[in-house]
Amino acid sequence: MFKSFQAQLIMFVLMLLALAQLGTALAVLSSLKEDNYRQGVNSIDVSRNVFDLFLEARAEQLTKGVEILTSDFGFKQAVATRETGTIRSVLQNHGARISADVSILVSPGGELITATQAVNVSGTISELVFAARRSGGSSISTMIALDNRAYQLVLVPVKAPNVIAWVGMAFLLDQTLAEQIKNVTGLDISFVHEIESTHTLDGVSTLPEYEKNTLFDGIGNINSILQLPMFSTDEKYLSLGVDLGVTDQWGVIHLPYGPWIESYNSTRNQLVLIFTGALALAFLFGVVLARNMTKPIGRLVDYATLIGLGADNEKVKAPEISGEFGVLSNTMKTMQDAIINREEELTYRASRDQLTGLFNQSAVELYLSEALPKVQGGLILINIRHFKNINNMLGFDVGNVLLSTVAERLKAWGGDADMIARLNGDKFLLIFERNISEQDCADLKCFFCEEFEVEEGSNIRLDISIAVLPFEHATADVNSAMRRLDIVADKAREESNLCVFYEIGQDENHRRQLTIIRDLPAALESGQLFVVYQPKVGLAGNDCHEAEALIRWVHPELGFVPPDEFISILEHAGSIQLLTKWVLNTVLSQLSRWWSDGHEIRVAVNLSAHDLVDEALPTMVAQALKANHLPERALALEVTESAVMKDRVKVTNVLKALQKMGVHLAIDDFGTGQSSLSYLRELPVNEVKIDRAFIQFIDTNKGDEFITKATIDLSHSLGFQVTAEGAENAEGVALLGLYHCDKIQGYFFSKPLLAEDFFKWRENFHKI
Repeated sequence: MFKSFQAQLIMFVLMLLALAQLGTALAVLSSLKEDNYRQGVNSIDVSRNVFDLFLEARAEQLTKGVEILTSDFGFKQAVATRETGTIRSVLQNHGARISADVSILVSPGGELITATQAVNVSGTISELVFAARRSGGSSISTMIALDNRAYQLVLVPVKAPNVIAWVGMAFLLDQTLAEQIKNVTGLDISFVHEIESTHTLDGVSTLPEYEKNTLFDGIGNINSILQLPMFSTDEKYLSLGVDLGVTDQWGVIHLPYGPWIESYNSTRNQLVLIFTGALALAFLFGVVLARNMTKPIGRLVDYATLIGLGADNEKVKAPEISGEFGVLSNTMKTMQDAIINREEELTYRASRDQLTGLFNQSAVELYLSEALPKVQGGLILINIRHFKNINNMLGFDVGNVLLSTVAERLKAWGGDADMIARLNGDKFLLIFERNISEQDCADLKCFFCEEFEVEEGSNIRLDISIAVLPFEHATADVNSAMRRLDIVADKAREESNLCVFYEIGQDENHRRQLTIIRDLPAALESGQLFVVYQPKVGLAGNDCHEAEALIRWVHPELGFVPPDEFISILEHAGSIQLLTKWVLNTVLSQLSRWWSDGHEIRVAVNLSAHDLVDEALPTMVAQALKANHLPERALALEVTESAVMKDRVKVTNVLKALQKMGVHLAIDDFGTGQSSLSYLRELPVNEVKIDRAFIQFIDTNKGDEFITKATIDLSHSLGFQVTAEGAENAEGVALLGLYHCDKIQGYFFSKPLLAEDFFKWRENFHKI
């Protein structure tokens, strides 16, 4: 809600004004509260002065009233003669006239002579009389406490002419007096004293009874309000204590604070109204201001959105705005121009080959994604043969010049092509809307017969392979179409034909190969692959103590997959070592069971070229033999001539390490490879296996017979054992025995068998 700039701006204006208003309101209310309190304090101070003056004036009035009595001759005579009855009667009458509550007559020494009622004032009166005598015998006005009640006492001397007695009249500070003072001050008055047993306040007051009790309970210690007034709990009254000069007797002035509170509340309510109105006005002002301020921003946002959507200068114009937003608008216009130029450059770079200027693979894929599927036209993929050798001999600079020259020549030949592209390295692609014929391939081949000049005076002739994919055989999926084109290109590189067209079924063969590569790990775990054993029969003893392990694969979808097919595919895919490790462990596990039962059979496992260049192979074989508790002589490894020739130095080192361990080594398919006799002499092997091509028809083909005899004699002269593969009839077996072949392997004795069947066959063979 508050994420938009407009909402944030409105909130900013509101918060700013709210803080200002709040600060002002707090200052005004605080000042008003302090002013009200100060006025209340001043009012109560004035009332206290009036309270004191009232008591003084009353004392003076009372003193004059008592002096009238003391100046009466008859009263003086009664005092002088000590006529107690007369004195008491006069005191009662005169006290009633001036509203005295207690009237007394004391001797000059302070002893009580008579009183209108029984009071215990002897100690207090004596002190007052002594104080009056020290002051010259003048009248005294003071406060005294009688029976926890405060009285205003007036003492006047009776002179005849010396002081013969003192007349005292006490006036109770009661409700009536409090009402009189209230009438003068306008404030409520209380006369209180502390009850010793409970330490609570009691007394008379002009306050209503329920408020008096509540207020007395809230005051607590009266000493706390003698200097400064204190609010009641509900803040209805501001009370100030007055020290009457008598222990535990006080006066309290109560200022009703309600009018001040009402004034404060009224002012506060007015401020709230003003505050609310100001906020409302600020909100309206903020909305108007925000709209006016965000309107150009909104226009700029719309402009930026259109820029982001890729609109060009003709469709989108920069908004004409003045001020700082105008500067921003012009800046965005400059940015739009820069983006358009950069996009054009990036688009060109993204769809063009930087070396030749032709389209690249991304442009081809985009074109095909829009064009496919279609029937008319096709793709021509041109691959320069052995271009890597040209780079190695002449350098990459010359290679780049050559590629650029090839691109120019293709532009000249393929003028009617819909697109000419360089895919990568030495691959060029032409896309035609018309059908492509073999004549087009012949013309293109001829066009490349002319030599290319790479440097002045230096020419080179290129050989190319041409692959054609008609659109009618291309799928709607671009990746599938490019895959089919790559399949044809691979075939074109391997063949010497003029060009190769895609044929139906080639893609299925490719998918079959991918399936074989993909499913191998699962097949090893699920038991789809298994090992069979073909016996090797020794002619000298007519016995069988050896066999060759062969792999079989029954795929759940593809059915039986020939070993030559999947082994070749796995070698190209780099997965053959996974298969070799599985075969080795499977064979050694079976051998472990045979050897533990006392049957010392040696089984040969075939190795590929990838296995032989792995320098970790001897270690792996040693660990596998040890894990199965087998001696090294239980295992034989067979390698082909072509595998040995792949990396002569590394392969020889691996074979030497295996032979040093005691593993029996054999050269398989001897006579079909390219190894020299001198190289064969240096190989660390124990056995030579003559290929079945020379053995299968040895009884009918004299050439095969002579080659076989020469191979056996040569191998024996080099110290190798000889095994003949592919013996299928008794005549061939007899000739091999005549030429002293060591071992024979072939269908004449047995086809490859499962482990249990092989063992049974061996047992039966030895019984014959």
